Amino acid sequence: MKVASFAPGQTGSVQFAISADDCLLHFEAEQLTSKQRADDKANKDLIAMLQCASQFIAKPGDRVALYEGFDAAPWRTTLARYQGFFAELGLNPVTMDACSFHPREGFYAALASAPPMTDLVTVYLISGSNRELHQGTPALAISQDVNSKMTLARDAESQGIPVPASLVLRHEELQSHAARRFLAEAEGPVMLKVMGLAGARNVTTVASIEEALSYLADYEPGLEVLLQQRLDPAIYKEMTADLRIASDRIEIANVRQILFQDGLWVGNYISDRIPLSDKQRAALIRVGEYVRSKGYSAAEGLNCGIDFFVRGDDIMIIEINARWTGGLMPAEMVSRLGIGARDTVVAFDSIATASLDRYLLFCDRHLYRGMGEVFASIPMGFSPYTFKDDNGHERMYVWQMVTGDLEAFRAAKSNALDSADLAVTAAISLPEQARLA
Repeated sequence: MKVASFAPGQTGSVQFAISADDCLLHFEAEQLTSKQRADDKANKDLIAMLQCASQFIAKPGDRVALYEGFDAAPWRTTLARYQGFFAELGLNPVTMDACSFHPREGFYAALASAPPMTDLVTVYLISGSNRELHQGTPALAISQDVNSKMTLARDAESQGIPVPASLVLRHEELQSHAARRFLAEAEGPVMLKVMGLAGARNVTTVASIEEALSYLADYEPGLEVLLQQRLDPAIYKEMTADLRIASDRIEIANVRQILFQDGLWVGNYISDRIPLSDKQRAALIRVGEYVRSKGYSAAEGLNCGIDFFVRGDDIMIIEINARWTGGLMPAEMVSRLGIGARDTVVAFDSIATASLDRYLLFCDRHLYRGMGEVFASIPMGFSPYTFKDDNGHERMYVWQMVTGDLEAFRAAKSNALDSADLAVTAAISLPEQARLA
């Protein structure tokens, strides 16, 4: 079977098998620290929302694999409601008979035991987690190489890729003269990056060697780490783009501004108002050429995310994510609905499980039905894995998109839902270029 992070829009039949593959890209399961195990669990809780959204990315004739949690009450009924939303949006999603349910642990092993009869299998990321599907092909080594922050930092200068000042070293070398000099010359906190999970869970800021060592206390001494210049968010804007890497072409599929809350990625701002200069576009294409030169390409086109900072015409490449990205599906939603002319934000959020019926009613009442509404609410996905908040109340994750007037959304949300429901989305402020446009 052909297994890869194939870009959306394939003409052949596709089995969507999106799972949390990041942690086992560079580590074996038995090597994981307690923090990595907790992060991996949290990532699975969240990536279930991408499985739900795969229903509208898929086309009739495709198949979608989901965690078995979706097959239990009341989540199977909720899954059908989302299929209904996607159908009303005109997206022609797959139906329940095209969905299969598999254990969260051992997800790919279960899928491989009854291989899908499709032309392609799309995974989130080629990783050790899905060896049962790619069966040890060179794709794993390629994925480890092109998704490495350290490889990018080492190769950037020779490849003509602009990156912030960087130093790659081993965990045990953090007390070296080179590391101390790097921090001294930075004149402030620097970024410490390790291999790990998406959503900034593998990144922190440190102001001293001692802080770095404390953060890495649970890791093995041989671990490679990256010290990198911290770019001031008051000066630079953090962006991301998805590229389609094919054997004969490289295309920029979308561009988005990254939204953070409490230091973690929560979503994106998507709008036609986000410009790229010719210099910036050329730099992104150059990164695509670099990735393709390392073997990451296919005739069908593979997805590749690039995180970068811009300041005026300048660009700094931060990270290459040769995989699906958290913003790819929202960007596809915006494109397929033709709403790029409107400000749109999308975030990972939560609601009380007791609010589920009211939330679904809110989504139905304010679902996007054309450009005439002041605002529209577009449900992207949900997770069947609940959690308890600080007050002991059961909550669930939802993936929420809002297009149009955010103030109108906030007012409607306040009337229909509890204050803690969709709190992340309600707290988002539009980036400066949107407010000034």
